[in-house]
Amino acid sequence: MNGNILVVDDDPNVVEIISKSLDREGYVTESAYDGEDALVKVELFDPDLIILDTVLPKIDGFQVCSRILSNEKNCDIPIVMMSDDILLDLPMEAFKYGAKEIIKKPFSVTEIVAKINNYFLNADAKKDIRERNQFLEMELQKGRSDYDSVSRELKRKILNLRTLSDLSQDLNKLQEPQETIHVLSLTFIGHLGISSVAIFNTESLDTGKLTFAGGMGVQDNILRTLSFSRDSKLIEYLIENGGVVDLAAHNIPREAMEEKKFLFNLGFKYCFLMVVKSNLVGIILVGEKINNQNYSENDLEMFNFLCHSAAIGLANSRLYSELQSTYLSTINVLVSTIEAKDPYTNGHTKRVAKYANLLAEEIGLSKKEQEIVSFGATLHDIGKLGVYENILNKSSELTEKEWKVIKSHPEIGSNIIKGMKFLESARDLVRHHHERLDGSGYPDGLEGDEISIGARIVAIADSFDAMTSDRPYRKALSYKEGINQLMNQTDKFDKEIIQHLVNLVNSGRIHE
Repeated sequence: MNGNILVVDDDPNVVEIISKSLDREGYVTESAYDGEDALVKVELFDPDLIILDTVLPKIDGFQVCSRILSNEKNCDIPIVMMSDDILLDLPMEAFKYGAKEIIKKPFSVTEIVAKINNYFLNADAKKDIRERNQFLEMELQKGRSDYDSVSRELKRKILNLRTLSDLSQDLNKLQEPQETIHVLSLTFIGHLGISSVAIFNTESLDTGKLTFAGGMGVQDNILRTLSFSRDSKLIEYLIENGGVVDLAAHNIPREAMEEKKFLFNLGFKYCFLMVVKSNLVGIILVGEKINNQNYSENDLEMFNFLCHSAAIGLANSRLYSELQSTYLSTINVLVSTIEAKDPYTNGHTKRVAKYANLLAEEIGLSKKEQEIVSFGATLHDIGKLGVYENILNKSSELTEKEWKVIKSHPEIGSNIIKGMKFLESARDLVRHHHERLDGSGYPDGLEGDEISIGARIVAIADSFDAMTSDRPYRKALSYKEGINQLMNQTDKFDKEIIQHLVNLVNSGRIHE
């Protein structure tokens, strides 16, 4: 990759980490540590992209962003902002000042590099657009009096098309309905300059009622009390009129007038329909523009496009949620089978999953990684289905042959879920939850970093619960004794993860 990138943050460590990572990708980087220095470096360094912290000495990041983009020479420079704490309205604030994206700290360097690479992959296309725009501007200069307005409109349409294309792809990738609704709301508020947006959707395709699902700039307490019937007159009118209704219009049928007036009095100006393959998914209500301008035909076309993309995204995310529910039901059946076979470990799986989930969250793993840990912890003992009950329930000391059978359960468990696509990512945790850092574990004798973070988490959660639970051959240890036992075995268990476990116990999130 080629390109100049300016990295602006008052923390030299953050600047160094990001700069070195981008340097390895082939970019040329320059650094600035306060707002004034950033403005100087923009002129001297001529960056192709800027990574900018929101909180800076001398001039804050938002003002720096605004001043850079207000200069016509710099108005096309993409700005990615970073913040320690993304509040509800912070992304809106960043978008208002012209930022293309906001990233929460602590950040993933891999994520930042991937996003930067994506921007530069599209650089040639953007260059072509700029060159074409310049050609049109030269033609307009030859005699068209409305050059300025046409040029601005052209730029706006290019930006809108790019925004719509990117958003459409993003909405179709999201896997949770609430995440889809949040991204859609941010887009209406941030990119399109709308003061308020409310989204009502159906809980399932065979449900006849639309309820409030989320939004921004709205009175949640009122909207949560509302619902729309699938066969309401307003919905019927929406379907008959191409999926959009001007709530200020007077030509709406009398039967739909009451609903229309109520929504208009709440501050909404338009109502849009979300439909996928003739199936009603929901409706979107939008308020006034932030700049108080009237809606244009182009605006309404954009909103209709977004509503279609959102409908597809919500339908896909709903299917994903239903699939996840089916997965979890399958897992619960498997877990019940395990515990029915080994009554002495009743509740063990649930506790191990709870401890592992809390540890994954405490450590700061991504949502996807937390999900993998949850599946792996829940299924870690599934291999015991292949172990004889008389061995599992034996109260006396096991023979060497019996121990060999017991120690085969991680490998058996891994083979049981092999081929189950939705559990494939958890196989590593199931197979390796008895591996130890010093190489003394089984079945593969892995050492140190050869053991994944997920497997190390499950190993500690499993061992901690085994120590603090009654067994046929001994009484349970206290939580304090269990932690001491783990601390005395840091050659086998990850010391940092143990410390996170201590924090969870001390804070009361894990308690006896």
